[in-house]
Amino acid sequence: MKCKTARDLLFRKIDAELSGDEDARLEEHLAGCASCLREYRLLRIPSLVARSSTPITPSPWFCQGVRARIEEESPGMALWTSVQTLAHRMIPTLAGVTLALLAAFAYLQMRAPDAALFRDYDGVYLSDDQSHRMLVAEQTDITYESVLTAIASR
Repeated sequence: MKCKTARDLLFRKIDAELSGDEDARLEEHLAGCASCLREYRLLRIPSLVARSSTPITPSPWFCQGVRARIEEESPGMALWTSVQTLAHRMIPTLAGVTLALLAAFAYLQMRAPDAALFRDYDGVYLSDDQSHRMLVAEQTDITYESVLTAIASR
C-alpha cells in the first residue's frame, strides 16, 4: 500500500469505519512505515483525550442564561436586519432611478442642434474675454515664450 492511500484511510480507522481487509492492509503498512505510524498516533491523540476525560455537564440554568442574552440582543438585531433588508431593496431602485435620469439627460442633450452643441463646447474652453493671441498660443507648441505671452495678455 502507498503512503497516500494509507493516509486517506487513517481517519476512517480512527472512526472504526474500515472493513476487516482494509484494516489488515493498513496495519501491515503502519508496521513498516514510520512516517504514517507517527501521523496515525498524532491523529489519535484528540480521541484518546476525549475518552479519558469525563464529559462536562452544563448547569441547569445555562440554557435560561443563553436565552435571556439572546432576547436582550434581539431588538438591536431586528433593527439591523430591517435596515439591511431595506438597503437591499433600495439599492436596485435607486440604481434604476439614476439610469432613468441619465437616459433623460442624454436624450435632452442629443436633441439639441449640432451648432448649439459646438457653441457650448467652445464656451467651456474659450470664454468671450480671451484674446486672439491666447488662441494662437494654444494652437502652437507650448514654449516658455508662448506661456509668458498668454499670461501677459490677461
